[in-house]
Amino acid sequence: HRGTPFPYTTLVRSVIIGNGSAGINVASALSGVETVSVEVFTAETRQLYSRVRLPEVLAGTSEPDDIVFHKPEWYEKKNITVHTASPVTAIDPDGRTITLEEGKTVPWDYLVLATGASANHPPLPGADLSGIHTMRTMDDVLTIRSRCKAHPESASVIGGGLLGLEAARALKGAGAKSVRVFEIAPRLLPRQLDEAGASLLEKSFSAMGIDVLCDVQTEGFLPAADDSSRASAVKLKDSRVFPSDVTILSMGVHSNTELAKSAGLAVNRGIVVDNRMRTSNPAIYAVGDCAEFDGIVWGIIPAALEQAPVAAKNILHDAGLLPDGETPHYVQTVPQTALKVGGIELMSMGKAVLTPEESATGAFLELRRVWPDGSRYEKFVLSATASAEDGGAHTLVGAILYGSKAHQATVKKLLGTAVDRSEMEAILEED
Repeated sequence: HRGTPFPYTTLVRSVIIGNGSAGINVASALSGVETVSVEVFTAETRQLYSRVRLPEVLAGTSEPDDIVFHKPEWYEKKNITVHTASPVTAIDPDGRTITLEEGKTVPWDYLVLATGASANHPPLPGADLSGIHTMRTMDDVLTIRSRCKAHPESASVIGGGLLGLEAARALKGAGAKSVRVFEIAPRLLPRQLDEAGASLLEKSFSAMGIDVLCDVQTEGFLPAADDSSRASAVKLKDSRVFPSDVTILSMGVHSNTELAKSAGLAVNRGIVVDNRMRTSNPAIYAVGDCAEFDGIVWGIIPAALEQAPVAAKNILHDAGLLPDGETPHYVQTVPQTALKVGGIELMSMGKAVLTPEESATGAFLELRRVWPDGSRYEKFVLSATASAEDGGAHTLVGAILYGSKAHQATVKKLLGTAVDRSEMEAILEED
């Protein structure tokens, strides 16, 4: 159909696989056009909910229904049909159909892959024992919560990234008496925080009663003495052993690309897309955690929210329902990491942590301030070379704001723009 506009009386069948933020936002953007039908198929048994709020459900501060985004009438009003508990097993690009697990085939004119990502589950010794979990879905969280009630003595998180830290705090809230975080890197949040910020964060978690061990590697999990099918301890490669009745593996995710591979689409780490979010088949699009653009799979919600309307509008254009001048192109997302756990405010934006190679080039200038009581830390990363076109100004390329929201709005606005060094130094001096 591409290149040949549909008559406005023809129904354009759009099918979306996946009902996460990426998929439902594509559906919402397509739903305003009367001549477009929107069907969503998902293996999930629930409608779209907030994955970032799953730790609240684990901690017991929220219930599953509290974190659902839309009520049934929202889908009805938009004429979006979501088929839950309906896994897709195959895509036929030539016949333009998908096949469901039950054997039914569904036709489409345009297909959107919003298949998301799955948590990594490395094959460590003992990783198949009960009590070893990943935390990606509502079902995962409800299982972990039940496990914590049955075995509250000790809990662990393998991985000190953003999700791992939120999981650790949630385990404490779920009733675990002792909680430890094991991180292979020399510090917490190594991509978002430098050494100074990570040190403050570790102290804050210690104050919550959560032990943090960095620069350690997990060798495997040991069975309980009274039940060989149940894990009860974490063993490190340095031979230390720590009790852990409930263990969450927070060791990254991988894009769900199996359907795309089977359909013959170009796949690298993710499903390869162009700046219109089209895959190697121009009638098939990919968005969110499963999509790879210019070699990068972001795996973050801001990227999904930026990619979704791009895919939707380009589908409408290809269907002859949108003029040429109204087709947006996707550009790379500027990463922003926000963490609020146990009252800690933290935001990391852009190139906040330089690699040793980047530092050695002399191309960047770092401005820092640590508040005397250690409750607050801020850092700004500027381009070291002032641009003549910008009147001798630098560019703000990255920032870390720890312990306060005071400058978040200002720094968000300035990120990527021309700034004076004196301007940024003045912001640092503000309390």
